[in-house]
Amino acid sequence: MSELDKNGFYTLDEFLLHVKEERAELYEGTPVFMAPASFQHENIIANLMGKFSNMLDGKSCYAFGSNLQVVFPFKDNNKGKDDVVVLPDISIVCDMNKLRNKRCYGAPDLIVEVLSPSTSRNDRLLKRNYYEKAGVKEYLIVDPHNQYIEKYVLHEDTLNLEEVYSSENPTFVSTLFPDITFSFKAIFSFGFGDDME
Repeated sequence: MSELDKNGFYTLDEFLLHVKEERAELYEGTPVFMAPASFQHENIIANLMGKFSNMLDGKSCYAFGSNLQVVFPFKDNNKGKDDVVVLPDISIVCDMNKLRNKRCYGAPDLIVEVLSPSTSRNDRLLKRNYYEKAGVKEYLIVDPHNQYIEKYVLHEDTLNLEEVYSSENPTFVSTLFPDITFSFKAIFSFGFGDDME
């Protein structure tokens, strides 16, 4: 049973104290509970994690899955505490000083969100705004249904759409990590070779 009230308002410390086994994020004081992901969603994350982990091997950057709490300690004097806690599908972190107390405090270098019907609006609007404000350098939005990847890159404090990868533009290359490159099709395929429907 959750100790969080979905209609409650929490400071960062209160949220971290009360969040237990459930998957929940904190949007400026408001808890948002995460629905279980589909197998298609999890398969795409597994494919991406495999690519990222292999290409980061030997480097001082690490890829983390969706159990890593990422804390953005935003403060706004007009609104009080604006702390945000998110659970990105994938985070790549290069500054190990940000990793403490089992969490990441501050912006990962790269974040990936795989869209689902229940999270699509938040991933495209609210969380994109948080990532931009926090200083995430590269943000990937992966759409499993329409099978494309949008790459946003931070430029002058704004996450701008730089490239869309699809069957017509199939070779992904990270702007932040040029060594990270992979076939678009490999991300949207099952491990046994069949394309996802």
